[in-house]
Amino acid sequence: NNIGVLTGRPHSLPNQDDDDYDLPYKLAAELSKKGILVGIEGSGSMERMNSRNLPFYAGTAAAYGLDKEEALKLITSNTAKILGIDEFAGTLEEGKDATLFISEGDALDMRTNILTDAFIQGRKISLDTRQTKLWKRYMEKYERQEAEE
Repeated sequence: NNIGVLTGRPHSLPNQDDDDYDLPYKLAAELSKKGILVGIEGSGSMERMNSRNLPFYAGTAAAYGLDKEEALKLITSNTAKILGIDEFAGTLEEGKDATLFISEGDALDMRTNILTDAFIQGRKISLDTRQTKLWKRYMEKYERQEAEE
């Protein structure tokens, strides 16, 4: 029937009492292995905050059965195809919107993902937030204290 599926957040509990405890983690891999086009979406409470977790949702799918290339497609090209926006989004190609991020380390691993740059429709955006400004402020304070000791 060629229907795509957007799965919910994998960092959640199973919906039913008799579901496997790890079903949310492995669902994308199980559907993909059956030939179903799968993407991940993060609707629900705290959507804005959860959007930052999309790469890590894909990383969880990689840890539970998908190779990293296929896991990345869950949050890029597959989702764009399912939403019908793949003509201008979802992959890096000439003529498409250049919406992407650049990371030091593994972009799908929350332990090593260090975001260095981000672009929306080809325009570089600032990564400074209130939290990063506070972090820099207090890091400088503690670095000064360490230097004085």
